[in-house]
Amino acid sequence: MANKSVYQDFDHDALTYFGLETDPTYGLVSTSGVDKVLCTQDQTTYERIHSILTVPTEDDQTFRTKKKAFILPKCSVSQDRLKAALKEHGITVTNNYELADLIIGHDDISGHRLSNAENIPTTIMMTKIWNYETTFGDSNGLGVLKTISDSGLECIITAKITDKVRYYDIDIEESLYDVWMVTGMALNLAHIIDTTDVSVIDPETVLHASASKMTLDEQLLSDLKTQLNSYSDDKSLALKIIPTIDYKKNYHLLWQFAQDCSSITYADNRDKDLQYWIEASNFNNLTRKSAQDMILWLEQQDKLDRVTFRYLEPIVRREISIHNRDLYTFKVAVKKEYQKYLK
Repeated sequence: MANKSVYQDFDHDALTYFGLETDPTYGLVSTSGVDKVLCTQDQTTYERIHSILTVPTEDDQTFRTKKKAFILPKCSVSQDRLKAALKEHGITVTNNYELADLIIGHDDISGHRLSNAENIPTTIMMTKIWNYETTFGDSNGLGVLKTISDSGLECIITAKITDKVRYYDIDIEESLYDVWMVTGMALNLAHIIDTTDVSVIDPETVLHASASKMTLDEQLLSDLKTQLNSYSDDKSLALKIIPTIDYKKNYHLLWQFAQDCSSITYADNRDKDLQYWIEASNFNNLTRKSAQDMILWLEQQDKLDRVTFRYLEPIVRREISIHNRDLYTFKVAVKKEYQKYLK
């Protein structure tokens, strides 16, 4: 039975399927011992595996026929929120990817490039590593060097080793420059997805298919502003409500919310759902847009409508500045291409 650890035994059929059976495997020291990873210089295959795990093959309607979902590690949406959204469609979450028929995939499985012997997080399924070295440890040594030697694996040297052993006491085997690291979970799961009817969906689609999404109207906006300005439990309640707001509706009110409540970007950064909503809604950019910027941006995105324009245009009009009134009179009118939004 597979578990949630990214470090799984490599399935031989998966290695053969992706043509990686001759690529070397190395050990990684962790708190539980020594785990195994594969390193390759085959960037094309690496990117193929990454694509299989992250590119959605289901939409907001088709995924509803699935029964069990597995959420890939490092998801920026909390498990509790995804579980609740999936439960609405009769889908349960499993910790065993071999039982799943739906994978919640996302780009955070790979993280940023790791370099210069920095620690490799245990939640990273695959990544590019640069300037690492390896060692077989020391059978006559103590501590971590003995652990490495007993494992029989050539291990990648990271801070988990050098924090315990002086670098010059380590016997170096080889250097790993510019290679692509793949874990057993990444390889095995990509093989399952590519050869069976197991499919992939992104967290965003799951959340927006939820009936619990709230529409930001003027009453909710007013309530949130009041709650966020309070020093009671109301503020905590507001921060829990915000991630449920559908940020693909009522852009004018979303803009107003960003203007009036920009401080939420400094709220609890441990709240994964709030931080996800702030990023996905483009909230930080909205705080910096003027009303005119918002109109022009929505028009570029083909999202400008009559309600939004009629809300934002009077704000822009109030910002018009006219000089030399002693000599001239002025007439201001909305440009012809925008007059359709006034009808």
